Parts: sequence; C-alpha cells; structure tokens
Amino acid sequence: MPCPRVSIGAPTCEIDLDRDGKHHGYVRIPYSAHRSAYGWLPVPIMSIRNGEGPCVLLVGGNHGDEYEGISIFIDLFQKLEPGDITGQLIFMPAANAPAVYAGRRTSPLDHGGEGNLNRLFPGHKNGTPTETIAWFITNELIDRVDAIFDLHSAGSSSDHWPSCKIRLMGDEEKDAVQMEILNLFGAPLALVGDRVHETTLSGEALPKDIIYVSTELGGAGRITPWIRDLGDQGLKRCLKCLGVLPESFPTDPPKFKTRMMNMQNEENYIFAYEDGMFEPAVDVGDQVEDGQFAGYIWNLRQPWKEPTRLHFKKGGLVFTKRHPALCQVGDTLFFTLNDYEN
Repeated sequence: MPCPRVSIGAPTCEIDLDRDGKHHGYVRIPYSAHRSAYGWLPVPIMSIRNGEGPCVLLVGGNHGDEYEGISIFIDLFQKLEPGDITGQLIFMPAANAPAVYAGRRTSPLDHGGEGNLNRLFPGHKNGTPTETIAWFITNELIDRVDAIFDLHSAGSSSDHWPSCKIRLMGDEEKDAVQMEILNLFGAPLALVGDRVHETTLSGEALPKDIIYVSTELGGAGRITPWIRDLGDQGLKRCLKCLGVLPESFPTDPPKFKTRMMNMQNEENYIFAYEDGMFEPAVDVGDQVEDGQFAGYIWNLRQPWKEPTRLHFKKGGLVFTKRHPALCQVGDTLFFTLNDYEN
C-alpha cells in the first residue's frame, strides 16, 4: 500500500469551540522560516459559550493598523463571563496577527510584504500565512455562526467619519434585522450596501445567509476615545438585539441619529494624479457641493510651480480623507457619500 500524502500546512486551533465556558489560546499557522524551521505563528482566538443560542463571530485586526475593534473586543472578552451571555461569542481580535504585531495594514510575511487578509478570502489551506488565516476563518468559523461583526477603521493612510455598514441579503426578515442593527449601533453614518466585493470576508459570508456588519471607526492609525466608546456601546446594543446579551445588560442609548448613506461610486472619489504634498481644504464629516474646491497638491521638487487645485466631482458628506501629507499618483485623497435611496 503506498504511503499516504498528508498536509503539512493546515492550521490548528488550541481551544475547543464546542465547549461551554470561557477559553483562550491560539490558532497555529504553520510557518517554516529561517529562525524556526518547524514553527508556527500565533493568532489569538477566544470563546465564551453558554449553552444553546446565537453564535456571533467578532473580528478585529482584519487590517493590522485598525485599532478600535481590537480594543473593543479584548475589553469585552476580559469583562464578560459565560453567565452573562446566551449562546456563543467567538473572538478573533487580531485576525491578521502578523500585520497587527507589525503595526501595518498588511502582513510583512507574504505577498511582498502586503498580505492583505481582506483581499485573500476564501484563502488556501497550505498557502501563505495570510491565505492560511483566511482559509481557517472561511472553513472553520463561518459555518458555525449566525452573525459576524468585522470592526474596521481607516488605518494609517486615511481617516473616516465613523460608520456602520450592512449589505442587503434579499431576505426580508434578515434585512429588517440588519437595518435595525444600523440604527442600534448608533454611528453618525450607516452605509447600506447593494453589492459585495469578492475575496473579502463579507463576500464569503453572503452565500451562507449570515448577518454581516462592518464598520469604519475613525482611523489615522490611532484610537479616538469618543469613536472607540461609540463602537463599544453600539456593539453591545446589537448583541442585545441578537439575543446574545440580555436586555438587562447595561448600555447607553445612541448619541447620534444615524444618517443612511449609499455605498460610494467612482464619481465620489478624488485621486492623486501627481506626486507631491497633499493639503486638504475640508475635513471628514463636512458637507460639500459638486465641483467644490477640495485642496491642493504642492510640487515639492519644483516649489516655484503653482499647486494643483483639487475639486470634488460629486458632492455629499466627506467620508474619507487621506491622512499623510505626502501622496503619489493613484492615492485616494477623498471620497464622499450620498444619502441612501431605497
């Protein structure tokens, strides 16, 4: 009988996700490197389970320099006990752990130092570290859960006005729950998605009819206290809505009346068409008009030249602004959002 051929690269989980109680450990991502020939990479995973009930996956650090979700989930895990919930919460607060540990949007360990987890779903069982993490989430977690909260912010390169986002599923009952979640989360903006991008976690969740909620909670590679608190309270209100936390669990009421917005289109963007220094004339959260002046790009190599003046093609609410002053051709400088039309 021939010798069987087996996988050497499959990830393993140190905790039993079917076990009641509060548990923590690592997803081990095999990684044979010069410094450790038979080593593995540690991706934290935690579970709080209390009998039958809804199961919710909480994902932070999908991009490694987006910190609000990481903070919210670590704090929530440490404060909750099994008796506080019904069902299960599965935590991956640093999903792309190599990127989180490096303080970068993308993993430095694969894809030329740009291993972007949210562009590599459904992943590969024996792939690069980031592909293997995506495979584990897709194949070991998604089928377990009823809902996913994937908390993003803008990362180091941009700043966002805080928002919560869902994508319509075409299921009247579930879409009604999702619209309720948008209002309960209580961000200034709520994006109602009419499409899902391939190779993302949202794209993997959609065919499974799983409620998927994402956010953009500020950015610029920092944690802004009021935005972090908004996300923390909003998440808890939503977990109460789903029945994981009891109605008696203490939460603050929303501080904002949520404004419903459409997803952005090409005409909402301003891109850089030259290298230089970006000087904005407006900020996130501002309301702008079609054609309004947006800022400058200054030529640093020929500073005697007049700067390039930037204008919004389509007005609306300024949702995103580039954070670093230096820019190159192809960089996103701004994009706007427009009010939701059902």
